Amino acid sequence: MGRVFTVNVDESLFDVLVQHIFSEYEREKIPEVKIILPCKRDVIALLSAFKNHNAKKCIILPEIVSLENIDEEDLILNLDRVKVIKPTKRTLLLIQFILEWNRKKTDNFPIDLAYSLPSLLDKIQSTQTTDCYQFDEHSKKIENFISLLTETWSKTLKDLEVVDILKHKSDYINNMIISLQKDQYIIFVGIGKDKSLIRAIYDLPFGKIILPNLNLKIKEKDWKSLDKKHYQYCLKDLLDYLKVDRRDVSFLPEACSPVPRHWDPENLTLNERTRWLYNENWIPVSATWMTEERAGITGSPEEYLDYVFDTTADLSKVSSGHVGNIEVITCDSREEEAQVTSLIIENEGYENISLVVFDKLLAARIACLSRQHSAIPENYPYITLLLYSIEVLTSNWSSVSLLSLLKHRLVTFGYTQEEYTRILSEFEIEILRNFSTNGLSDIINAINAHKKLKYKEDILLIISKLEVIFNPLLRSINCSIFDVVATHLQCINILSGINFSELNSEIGNFTCNFSNACEGVGIKCSLELYSQILTLFLEKEFFFVASDLNKFSLYHNKVVILAGFNEAPSFQSPLLNALTREKFNLPSAQEEQGYFFYTLHNLFCASKVYITRSLSHRKPILLQRLEILLKEGKQPYRDWLRILNTPECTVPCTQPMPKPQTEVRKEKMQVMSCSAIEKLIRNPYSFYVEYILGLKQLRDLNFKPSILEFGTMVHNILARYLRNKKSPMSIAREAFSTSQFNFSNMWWVRLQKIIQSFVEFDETRSNYVELEKNFSCPIFHIPARDTGSCDQYETAWMTNKPQEISLIARCDRVEYLPSGQVAIIDYKLGTPPSNEEVMSGFFPQLILQALAVEHITKREVSELAYWKLDYDKIKVISIQNYRYKMQELKNDLPGFLSNYLSNSTPFIASPYFDKFLRFNSYKQLERVGEWL
Repeated sequence: MGRVFTVNVDESLFDVLVQHIFSEYEREKIPEVKIILPCKRDVIALLSAFKNHNAKKCIILPEIVSLENIDEEDLILNLDRVKVIKPTKRTLLLIQFILEWNRKKTDNFPIDLAYSLPSLLDKIQSTQTTDCYQFDEHSKKIENFISLLTETWSKTLKDLEVVDILKHKSDYINNMIISLQKDQYIIFVGIGKDKSLIRAIYDLPFGKIILPNLNLKIKEKDWKSLDKKHYQYCLKDLLDYLKVDRRDVSFLPEACSPVPRHWDPENLTLNERTRWLYNENWIPVSATWMTEERAGITGSPEEYLDYVFDTTADLSKVSSGHVGNIEVITCDSREEEAQVTSLIIENEGYENISLVVFDKLLAARIACLSRQHSAIPENYPYITLLLYSIEVLTSNWSSVSLLSLLKHRLVTFGYTQEEYTRILSEFEIEILRNFSTNGLSDIINAINAHKKLKYKEDILLIISKLEVIFNPLLRSINCSIFDVVATHLQCINILSGINFSELNSEIGNFTCNFSNACEGVGIKCSLELYSQILTLFLEKEFFFVASDLNKFSLYHNKVVILAGFNEAPSFQSPLLNALTREKFNLPSAQEEQGYFFYTLHNLFCASKVYITRSLSHRKPILLQRLEILLKEGKQPYRDWLRILNTPECTVPCTQPMPKPQTEVRKEKMQVMSCSAIEKLIRNPYSFYVEYILGLKQLRDLNFKPSILEFGTMVHNILARYLRNKKSPMSIAREAFSTSQFNFSNMWWVRLQKIIQSFVEFDETRSNYVELEKNFSCPIFHIPARDTGSCDQYETAWMTNKPQEISLIARCDRVEYLPSGQVAIIDYKLGTPPSNEEVMSGFFPQLILQALAVEHITKREVSELAYWKLDYDKIKVISIQNYRYKMQELKNDLPGFLSNYLSNSTPFIASPYFDKFLRFNSYKQLERVGEWL
């Protein structure tokens, strides 16, 4: 039998291994030694260690291979005989299988599952199934899926006369096991997931297994009952499989340099005592001290990590010390976390970094921000053009997608950049932001209906060319993916004048490889499916951040970054539940989690470990345990980021206080509506922007109608109905179908109920009614200040007769009552203001309407009310004690308006008024947050 060792994963790991080889084997035997390491990076590190130790020995080195590409030499030597399937082709064929399964079984497996199926196939082919008699319906479906996948994949590879790289590696390892010789010197480092190879090496007389970071401090009773999620369970499981007792494992450094016999074990540190206790040169002594309470434990940072990961250990017994190589950075947002991570990568050097990202969205942000991904900036325009050109069609010509494509820097349609920018600006402002369009025909109709477009012919020409370019792609729907790719590239070529397949860059290589891989694949593509597949491959090729812990080596990483460390990843899978795992003899989710923690522990042994997490997420238990031993300190990278994001100098932003000239005020304020006066009372700055400057907010692209647009339509329908009292639903249906806003069916259901309840309520009212009528009322400007304090123009103006300002009030409904009085009603779909809000003066609309109506009709207003238009019934909300407010407003309004006619009065923006605005379109101009 061979021997089993353990070793700490630290900067001395490979030096210790080289020292062991020099001390264990004679010089002429060293070339016969074969060393198997986990990853290719480990091979490079071990060769470097041999170089440092071999300066004077001048020997032939042992054979060193990695488990990651153990069959690489065999593939090179048999290149003409062994054909391995290309990764892109493999993924496409697996996507084809998933789609075919979904079609036949009416299932919905995602296509990105194709990336995890190869490793599943490899695991299944290397194990034997067991019987499970308690399969539920879901488990049976998964069993059928896996069984059919195995059968189909085997047939596909046979038809293509290729082999899967994972299957080739598995077969190579099996052949290697068979061909092992009894006198071979083999050292296996790591644990691997293929126990058969480790067992075969251990069975050799000169075989050696080195298990990194085996925890010898765990109590024996705890060791025997380790949970599968424990970070040492994978080691315990392997030792049990090899039938090796943990006490028979030697510590590798001490196997190289025996502990002197004069050492007193009672005077050694915990680490030294452990090494001494299990050293082969000593007879094991009583280990009762290992099972005592761990009170007052102190030791190296590596030992503290064992206590953090070992959930059987009581951290309260650790008396002092800390882990100094780990820094936890807590960020306010995912964006800040991505920026911090990118800053660390840039500062530490990408070649020194091992990066693990636990969040897909965070990984995408890091990939975009990190400068070491040099392929992204260079290829980004080509990538976006590929995606935007498909998105226009899959989104049914949505405004955002269309403008994204038209504004792309590779698209100009032969215009100069300046001229093209003017054309697109008019198209965006006058068409896309003024009309709610749904499809290409709506866009063309909106262009033709607009009478004042300066570049109308140019816009129509661009849209026409775009339609012609995309027609072949639309006709390729449900063709093979190879045909869709070819057609798409032709469209891109015509659109931009660039042949992507001839580009001498990463995107050119990607295009050729992707197109070639699609040939012979039987996927029938809709544009939506093609878009999903294309996006999947582009993200994997250009925006992928490594997060597969199995690919991280034992090589002592200088810097490890664990980004998005908010929770441990879940290993539960809808494809592999507990019964399915048992059926196919696959590791349980708990075992995979334990293996994850073991690999994570190895990474934590790096010289420096950065853990980034978001403040908004729950802190994982592992991090809670770790923070007990973390040295408190500052977070320099986060501080540096804030310094970098802070401009060198800032110009203080003052509160907007515009003061237009009196002549301008006089012109703009001669006739004022109720809503204008209401806005001036609530927020003078908004009044200035809207009524003095005449600015209005553009609608959003892909504008969706809100309650405001819906309310306008309802008002028009009710007015039309009340004028003839016929067919309210017909009027509603006509108005709804011809509206420019493309209301969804949800709004139609709501509209029907509102109309029905309104008709029922209106029938109870028999008064004469005037609808949507304008009433006016003069408001006299009374000079209240000494003319000597005014400017020259204002003085000249004020010496003339008092300026008359007219109030225009448009009433939804005015009812003439038999008593000779009138009632004023305002329709509301949203929440109407309360009586207290109206009396406060900040909601004066009904009060102003009452003043105007009384002035014109010479009748007293006996009722002011809001009718809340609800689904079930009309709710009447009457205003109480309004006569007092009418008189107050009548007395105060002339002086209030007189004040704003003076050019010394600013139209201020105030956050106090902002709370009264349910809809404020001018917040971006007020910039309250900047000047407060």
